[in-house]
Amino acid sequence: MTSDAATEKNQNTSGVIRVLSEEVVGRIAAGEVVERPASVVKELVENAIDAQARRIEIEIKEGGQKLIEITDDGNGMCRQDAVLAFTPHATSKIRSETDLDHLESLGFRGEALATIAAVSRVALVTRLAGSEAGTRLQVDGGRLGSVEPDHFPRGTRIQVRNLFFNVPARRKFLKSVQSEMAQISDVVCHYMLGYPEIAFRFTRNNAPLASSPGSGSLIDAVLAVYGPEVTGSLIPIKEPLSLAGTGCSLRGFISRPTDARPSNRYMTLLVNRRYVRSKLLSQAVAKALSAFFPRGRWPVLIFDLRLPPEVVDVNVHPQKIEVRFRDERWIFGLVWEALQTTLSGLSMVAPDGTASADFDISAETRADDQPAATESDRDEATPAFSPSESAHPSLFGESAASGADSATSPVPQPAVAGRVYELKEAVERLGPNSAAGAALEPVKQLQEPRILAQLLQAYLLGEDRDGLFIVDQHAAHERILFDTYVQAYRDQKIAAQPLLFPIPLKLLPSERMIMKERGEQLRELGFSIQQEEDGQFYAISVPILGGKSADNEVIQDLLSQVLGGWETRSLDEVKLDLLKMMACKAAVKAGDPLKEPEMRSLLEQLLKTPNPFTCPHGRPIVVRLATRQIEHGFLRV
Repeated sequence: MTSDAATEKNQNTSGVIRVLSEEVVGRIAAGEVVERPASVVKELVENAIDAQARRIEIEIKEGGQKLIEITDDGNGMCRQDAVLAFTPHATSKIRSETDLDHLESLGFRGEALATIAAVSRVALVTRLAGSEAGTRLQVDGGRLGSVEPDHFPRGTRIQVRNLFFNVPARRKFLKSVQSEMAQISDVVCHYMLGYPEIAFRFTRNNAPLASSPGSGSLIDAVLAVYGPEVTGSLIPIKEPLSLAGTGCSLRGFISRPTDARPSNRYMTLLVNRRYVRSKLLSQAVAKALSAFFPRGRWPVLIFDLRLPPEVVDVNVHPQKIEVRFRDERWIFGLVWEALQTTLSGLSMVAPDGTASADFDISAETRADDQPAATESDRDEATPAFSPSESAHPSLFGESAASGADSATSPVPQPAVAGRVYELKEAVERLGPNSAAGAALEPVKQLQEPRILAQLLQAYLLGEDRDGLFIVDQHAAHERILFDTYVQAYRDQKIAAQPLLFPIPLKLLPSERMIMKERGEQLRELGFSIQQEEDGQFYAISVPILGGKSADNEVIQDLLSQVLGGWETRSLDEVKLDLLKMMACKAAVKAGDPLKEPEMRSLLEQLLKTPNPFTCPHGRPIVVRLATRQIEHGFLRV
C-alpha cells in the first residue's frame, strides 16, 4: 500500500473518542457529590441555610431511598431561578473566581441540585418572598418535566424520591435502612450544632426523631442533640488569649476526663459552622487531650472555630467536608492552647465529688512519650481491682482464695523478688545489639512451665526447659474468659443480669434509632432496653461479666461497642466483638497484684484453652527469652 493510500485510509477511519451525553455526564458527576442519602440531605440542608431559613424540617422514609423531603422558610426562588437551579454549575453564591477566596456560604459549586436530580425523581415547590405565586416543577432522572404555578407559602420544599433508581449498581452499595438513617442523623445533628439559631425538626415516617428550638444558644442545641445526661457534664471551652484582635473566635464545650467515652463519635469539629474532617485539627485535639484522657478514651467535644474565609479553603473536595488552612502551624497551636487551657483549669474531682482514677493533670504529652498501649489496655474503663477480692471465683477457685488473706499484701514475696531483680538485671545486660538477638520471641509451646513471680504487677515471669517466659496477665485472663464465653453462649442467647436500678443511657440520635430498630437483636446480646415517655432510654438488664458487677461506665461502653458500626457487621460479628469486650472488661488488669496460687491457676487455665498463646485481638500472650540468649548475655557461649 502506497503512503498516499494509507493516509487516505486513516482519514476515513472513524475515531474512538466521543463527547459524553449530558445524562451520562450528570450521572458520573453525581457519583462525586451524591454518595449516599446522607449526602443528599447535607446538600439540601446547606441550600436551606444559605437561603436564610429560620426553620428547616427534614422528613425521611426508608433511610432516604424512598423519600428525602426538606422544607424551609427561607427566601425561596422565582420561576426562572427554580428552573435554572437544576442546570449544572448554576449558582447564586459566587460570581467570579475571586469569590472563591472569600466564601461565606455553605454551597458555591452549583452542582448539588443538578447531580441529585440526575439520579432521582425530584419535585420542587418554591415561592420568593413578596411574589404573588410560587413555582412547582418536576425533574426526572435529570430531565426537566412540568413547570407550573403554585400557591406555596414563602420558602422551598424539595422532595427527592427513588434515589439511584437509574443507577442500580449504586443502590447495591447502600447499607441497611438503619445504617443510612444513622448517617443522616449525624448530618442533621452537625447542622443543629453549627446553627443553633435555626429551628430544626427531624422526622422519619412523620414520627419525630430530633428537634432544636432555634434559640441561638449553643447549649440549647447541644441539649437537643445529646440530651440532659451528656449536656450536664460539659464545660465551656476557654477562648485562648492568642485570638485577641485576630478577627477569629472559638466557642464550644467539652466533657470532663471523668466522663470519657470509648469512641470519638461524640466529637464534632466545626470550622465557620461547617462540619469538617481535618487531619490537622484531629492531631491538634489528640495532642491536647493526651495529657488528660486515658488512651482510647475520648470526650464529648463540640468545637466551633470561626476564621476569616480567606484563610481557610473549603474547595478541596466536591462534598466540601475537607478543609485546608493558610497557616497550619497557627491553627494547630490555637486548638491545642484552647483545650489545654480549659482542661488544665479543671479540678481532679468529678462533679459528683469522686476522685478520677484516670485523670492526671500533671501528665505531659503521653501520646509521644509513652509506648503504645495494646487494644486490650485501651478498652479498659474500670478502676483496678484485686482478684483476691473474689472478683473472679471461676478463675482462681478455693485454692487461690485460701492463700489470699489480704488484697494488698506485696507480690512477689521477698525471696522470690530477689530472683526477679537478678534476672531483670541480667536481661538488661544483654543489650539490644546482642549477636544472639535479645528480642523476646512469641511462644508456641511451654514444656514443664513453672511460675517464678509477678513482674511489674502486669506480667507473670516463669521458666521452662527452654528458658524464661513472660505472660501478659491481662491478655491471658482475657483469652480464658473469651473462650469460656464463646463456649457457653454458642447457639444460645447471652445470659443477662437484671439491674436493681435502671441506668439512663447517653446516646446519640443515630444510636437511639438503632436502639429502636434492633431491640430484639440487643436482647439476644444480653441487653434489655426500655424507653420511657420522656424519650429517655434506660438499661434494665445487661450481659453478665464473668462474675464481676458492671458499673454504669462499663455498661455504656459495652452498649457503645454494640451500636457502633453495626451497619458494617452481622449480628454474629457484633456478638463476637461484644464477647471480646466483655472478656476485656472482666479480666485482671495491669497493676493488679496476684498471689502465687492465683498466678499458677491463671497459667494452668490458659494452657487448657485451644489457643493459649494469642489473645482474642490477635496479639501474643506469652513471649520467651531463650536459654541461649541468656547464656550469650553472660558470654557463656
